[in-house]
Amino acid sequence: MTQIMSRVELDIDGMHCAGCVGQVEQALESVSGASEARVNLAMHRASVELDGAQGSVVQLLTAVQQRGYHAAVIDRDAYGGDSLSERTAREVAQWRTRMVVGMASLVGIVAVHFPGVVPASAARWLVVVMATVSQFYVGWPFLLGAARQLRHGRANMDTLVALGTSVAYASGLAAMITGANAMYFMDAAMIVAFVTVGKFLEAKAKGRATAAIHRLLDLAPPEAAVQRDGKTVMVPASDVAVGETIVIRPGDKVPLDGRVISGESAMDESWLTGESTPRDKQPGDDILAGSINVGDALTARVIRIGGETALAQVAALVEQAQQSKTDVQRLADRVVAWFVPVVLAVATVTLVVWIASTDDWSRGLSSAVAVLVVACPCALGLATPTAVMVGSGRGAELGILIKDAHVLETAAGLTTIVLDKTGTVTTGQLQVTEVRPVAGVSEEETLAMAASAEQQSGHPIARAIVRAASLKETELIEVQALRVEPGGGVRVESETGEILVGNRRLFEQAEIDTSACKQPLDEIHQRGETALMVAVGGQLLGVIAVADRPAEGSREAVTAMQAMGLEVRLLSGDDRRVAEAIAAEVGIEHVTAEVLPDEKQQVIDALRDEGRQVAMVGDGINDAAALTAADVGVAIGRGADVALEAADVVLTRGDLRGVVSMIHLARATLRVIKQNLVWAFGYNLILIPLAAGALLPFTGMQLPTGAAAAAMAASSVSVVANSLTLRRRRLS
Repeated sequence: MTQIMSRVELDIDGMHCAGCVGQVEQALESVSGASEARVNLAMHRASVELDGAQGSVVQLLTAVQQRGYHAAVIDRDAYGGDSLSERTAREVAQWRTRMVVGMASLVGIVAVHFPGVVPASAARWLVVVMATVSQFYVGWPFLLGAARQLRHGRANMDTLVALGTSVAYASGLAAMITGANAMYFMDAAMIVAFVTVGKFLEAKAKGRATAAIHRLLDLAPPEAAVQRDGKTVMVPASDVAVGETIVIRPGDKVPLDGRVISGESAMDESWLTGESTPRDKQPGDDILAGSINVGDALTARVIRIGGETALAQVAALVEQAQQSKTDVQRLADRVVAWFVPVVLAVATVTLVVWIASTDDWSRGLSSAVAVLVVACPCALGLATPTAVMVGSGRGAELGILIKDAHVLETAAGLTTIVLDKTGTVTTGQLQVTEVRPVAGVSEEETLAMAASAEQQSGHPIARAIVRAASLKETELIEVQALRVEPGGGVRVESETGEILVGNRRLFEQAEIDTSACKQPLDEIHQRGETALMVAVGGQLLGVIAVADRPAEGSREAVTAMQAMGLEVRLLSGDDRRVAEAIAAEVGIEHVTAEVLPDEKQQVIDALRDEGRQVAMVGDGINDAAALTAADVGVAIGRGADVALEAADVVLTRGDLRGVVSMIHLARATLRVIKQNLVWAFGYNLILIPLAAGALLPFTGMQLPTGAAAAAMAASSVSVVANSLTLRRRRLS
């Protein structure tokens, strides 16, 4: 049976901790034909590979619902940031309201306990009312979540909070009925209030963590000016079809990817290229959604819509990375699977031990509640996702598109960087580097004759010479009867005689004396550049040197990589002399040249067999096999080419310095992930025994219930806040 695999993306409601993540992943993978389920707690998103011949999307939604959560399909064709932004704003607003009510209830309960604030006859009932509001309104999300989990025979963070607050609230009611001190009401209110404050701060912080995607998706305007029935009308961008004509007025943002039909202008594409200088656009050129028209009005035919635009692809790649997991997070997930059952067991043992040893039900109950409340699987669940979200988002802002969180982990441990030459270290575009005329002839004349001869040729060398003449505004002469001499050069006829542009073989065939150019020819060849002689009417004019020069920042990038302790190698299919010349110019010592594409893969395999952690950096086309073979494949992207399949990382700005930033980013992100996990594990290992009273006989210290709630809230917030430091981290 033919497999019909597709990736289904879902929006998940009701997740509060890492335990929820594990349950949703298990639910999705339990569906026949489903595999590779990935759930992101911070984004409330899930993605899963589904074989449509075996399972259906409806089955996925049902499986999630049966675990106590709600799922909805995300429509990628109508890709937009509204749902994500709206969810974040809604979540922040809901927790803000509950936080205000919770803190007000807590303050009221505390105030009632001060003599004279409220008449004694009314105080007890007022405490009950405020405690009830706190428990059943402010704490409702935890109670509801716990009830859903209980219905399916499972437990999560909601279970711990709901159980802790319910025990405290019920104890308060019992105390009030028996006439005892109802301080348990205060404990319950403190738990709810502090945990709610933590959730509010956590929601705000997670909103900042997803800000990169919000900013990307906000670049494209929601409406487009479309020409229909001879009129220009404003319609929602989602209603525009491929092939329709849109109008981009001065100052407008481009709503969809298009190809210019009429008009000339300049586009600010800095969101993708990082270049502050606008790019000129004329009929036939592509324009990208999110770009800003800084020139005159133009019209364009829509070529990509919705999730197919370059902007949506970039955002999708960022989300893809944010939904993926590192190996260290998978380890944390395995621990979390046992976390809640272990905490429930510890709380039960705490209660039993206290009662058995002291016969103090009150102390035992408080200690058990403190254990339930202080335990925090949230911090474990957020430790990696938030760091990955912020790290990959920061990367996108710098033109570094990371496809999987595992790449960040691997890139942090790289030892060797292998660079392709053409289009990676170099510009990939030939250019004239020198014009050396013979005595009595000017550089301008030599270049003018060569460009005149080459203007009818489409060869890359010919284009380089013509481009150089154009930049110098050199006047060309009319030529005719172009003859290409394979392996030699070109001949053309002109009013001043036959013009020859080519190598020694061509000039030997024409019996033209080239001895006057022997020294410049040797020097140019020694540099690994291409030398072309120019002659008119049998008279030698001079030599023109053509080469693919190192791109701006290449030497700086190589120096920076070496300063980071990385070995940098050049791998090229070009002539050894040319490759070694370029390598020397940018500071690379190790050069492997004259290799075919499949041989590049063999070189990468050999380096990895030596125990090296290797990154291959190339253009993503000829280097596809080598990019795939490397531990980390990095493609230098061009324009809208942001989804190069062979690469793990795409540098949209086409600058080798992006590799340096990528490694700095990977190292910083992995460091934050480890800090978060150490904190999350350490927090629970220290505070759970402290809450249980295990250290009381030795230190006289025990964690009060209210302090336990505050500590739990602080643990999640601190993990997210630490991840947010990546937004300000310098990556150079």
